[in-house]
Amino acid sequence: MAYRKRTLRRMSPTARKVARLAGEASSLATRLKNLIPELQQLDLDSQALKNAKAIYPEETSYQGLGLDTETKKG
Repeated sequence: MAYRKRTLRRMSPTARKVARLAGEASSLATRLKNLIPELQQLDLDSQALKNAKAIYPEETSYQGLGLDTETKKG
């Protein structure tokens, strides 16, 4: 919960620090909660790529995308 500046000024220094910490913890929890759908999608994509490489190993290289890890000279 975010406190107004006026409310924070009325608090003792220790209470002010605890209030700020509580606000940061709340903010962090919200940000982590918002990351869950993105992480789920990345996990599904990773599993799909793993399965595709297991089924079609020669067709799942990065050569067609220009993302080769090895550079070919010549």
